[in-house]
Amino acid sequence: MNKNQKPSRKEQEKLLAYYKNKKYLEAENLANKMTKNFPDYVFGWKVLASIFRLTDRLSESLLLNKRAIELSPKDFEAYGNIANTLRRLGRLKEAEENYRQAIYLKSDFAEAYSSLGITLGELGKLEEAEANCRKSIELRPQFDHAYNNLGIILHNLGRLEEAEESYRKAITLNPNLVESYNNLGNSQRNGGKLEEAELSYKKSIELKSDYAEAFNNLAATLQERGKLDEAEVNYKLAIELKPDYAEAFKNLGGLLHRLNRDEEAIKSYNKAIELKPDNKDTFHLIAALKGETTKSAPKVYIENLFNNYAYRFDESLVHQLEYHAPKIISKIISSNYKDSSLGSILDLGCGTGLFGEEINQFCDYLEGVDLSSLMLNVAEKKNVYNKLTKIDILDYLSSENLDFNYFVFTDVFIYLGDLTDVFRLIKSRNKSYGKLVFTTEDTEKKNYFLEKSGRYSHSKAYIEMLCSNFNYKLSHFEKIKLRKEKDKFINGGLYICEF
Repeated sequence: MNKNQKPSRKEQEKLLAYYKNKKYLEAENLANKMTKNFPDYVFGWKVLASIFRLTDRLSESLLLNKRAIELSPKDFEAYGNIANTLRRLGRLKEAEENYRQAIYLKSDFAEAYSSLGITLGELGKLEEAEANCRKSIELRPQFDHAYNNLGIILHNLGRLEEAEESYRKAITLNPNLVESYNNLGNSQRNGGKLEEAELSYKKSIELKSDYAEAFNNLAATLQERGKLDEAEVNYKLAIELKPDYAEAFKNLGGLLHRLNRDEEAIKSYNKAIELKPDNKDTFHLIAALKGETTKSAPKVYIENLFNNYAYRFDESLVHQLEYHAPKIISKIISSNYKDSSLGSILDLGCGTGLFGEEINQFCDYLEGVDLSSLMLNVAEKKNVYNKLTKIDILDYLSSENLDFNYFVFTDVFIYLGDLTDVFRLIKSRNKSYGKLVFTTEDTEKKNYFLEKSGRYSHSKAYIEMLCSNFNYKLSHFEKIKLRKEKDKFINGGLYICEF
C-alpha cells in the first residue's frame, strides 16, 4: 500500500464526530479499521490513543501515542496527548517534558501551556504554574479550562479571592463547566464561606448527577455547618456512586466518630484503608478510637488537617473556641523584660502566627516553623517573623544550627505524643542556655495518651520525668483553659522549663 494513502475526508469527519459526541465504542471500531487500512496515517492512531486514555486504558494509550510520534515526529498534538496520558499515570516529570516539547513545536499551543501549568502545580512549582496558565489565557482569552486551572493554582497559593474570580470567569465562559463549580466551592469552603460553598457544590451536582467528588465535598461542608444528618446522606451517596472512594469512607468515618458511633466509624475507616493501604492518617484515627497510644500523629495527618483549616483558623480558634494561649504565654514571658529584649525566639508549629503577633515586639529575632504551607502563607502576610520555614519540627531540631533564647510550642504537643526527642535535641544542640515554653492538653493518666479526638494529652508527671532525664528545671507550671470543644473548655497545662 502506498504510504501516502489516507482515509477519505468523509471517514475522518465521521470518526471525529463519534469522538466529539462521546460515542467511544463506535469511534474505537472506526479508528481500529482506519489504522489497519492506513497504518502510516497518523490521524487514526491519535484518535484511538485519545479514546483509550478517556476510557482508562492508559498504558495502551501511551503506546498508541508513541506510534503516532514515530509516524509524525513534529506532531505537537501527539506530544500533548502523550503528556496528558503520563499525567493521568502520575508520571508528572515525564508529562512536563512532553508538554514542553509540544510547546517547542508550537509556541502558541494554549492547551499545552494550561496543562503544563496544572502539572507544574502538582509538582509544587506554583509560581511557574501560574505563569504558564496565564500564558495560556494570553494566547486564548476565552479558554475556559485555562481559567479553571489558574483557579486551582491560585487556591494552592493561598490567594482564595483571586481563585474564586478565576473560577467565575471559567463559568461565565462555559456555564456547564461542572469542575469549576466544584472548585469554586472548595475555595469558598476554605475561606469560611460555607453557605456559598454549599450552593456551588449543589450546582455542580445539578449539572452532573453522578459527581461523587462534589457529593463528598458537599457532605464535608454540611458537616462543618452542623447539618450532620444531611452530611451522612451525602457521604453515602458519594460512596454509592464511587464504591472505591477511599476519601469518602474516611470522611464518613470522621462524621460517625463525631456522632459517637465508634464501631461504625472504625468500620468506615477500615474500608478506607482497604482501598488505600498507605492511608497513614486513617490508621491514626483508628488507633485513637481504639485507645491505642502511638508515639505521634503522622506528618500527612497534621499537614492535611491544617492546610484544610488555614484560612479560617484564626477566626475559628480565637473567636469561636476562645483560644488565648499565645496571648497568655506572651504576657508571662515578657513580664520580666519590660526594658530589655527576650532575644531570639523559635516558634515551632507556628501555624498562622498567632503567637508571633503577640511576642514580636518583645524580641530581637523571631523564626517560625510549620508543616502546613497554607498556614505559613497566612503567617507570612502578618509580617511579624524574620524567617518562616516549612519543615517537620524534629527534622528542623535535628539539622539546623540552634541558637535561641526561647523555644515555644503553643498547642503543638497535642500532635506529638512522645516528647523525648524534643527535649533531647533542644538541650543537646542549642548553643546557649535557654527556655522551653509549651502548652499541653492535661491528663491524670500516666505519661501521654492518645485521646479519641486524635490529639495527645500529657501528664505533669511525664513532663517532670523528661525534665529530670534531660536536666531541665521546671520553673513555671499552671493549669489553663486551653480552648473549647463541644461548648466545654479543655483543661491544659502551661510549662516553662529552663536549660
